[in-house]
Amino acid sequence: MSSAPAKPTSVQNVNETTKIAKGEDNVIQHTLNFVSCCRADRCMHRQYNSLFAGRDKAIGGAFENAKNRGITLNYVTEITRENISYCKQLIQFVSELRHVDGIKGNFYVSEKEYIAPAKFHELGKSASQLIYSNVAEIVEQQQYV
Repeated sequence: MSSAPAKPTSVQNVNETTKIAKGEDNVIQHTLNFVSCCRADRCMHRQYNSLFAGRDKAIGGAFENAKNRGITLNYVTEITRENISYCKQLIQFVSELRHVDGIKGNFYVSEKEYIAPAKFHELGKSASQLIYSNVAEIVEQQQYV
């Protein structure tokens, strides 16, 4: 007597993927695409708020464009004397800006996707590698954070 193989208890979406984008231009393009398409939450280390108003004006423009299209962008960072000027610029384009003491790490998370620098970048420069994932478990973990 042969028995049928057990059915899996959950079905994995075959389109789920996790990948690394390499190169500063690719990282910026992935970030622009992410911000422009959907509601997103961002967690940002206090030292990197200057990227918004600094070299990556394209990201600031994407934030403004998203706001004008009614896309919700929420932002969590540590607001300090050193970055308050950047935060004041940022508040013009985000739906919500929140302060959390000692926040570490940088990432965006939406309802279906997650992106984050694969390694810390130099102050005032974009990361050279970015992790992208649409794997449900990873997205859910980051939403919880």
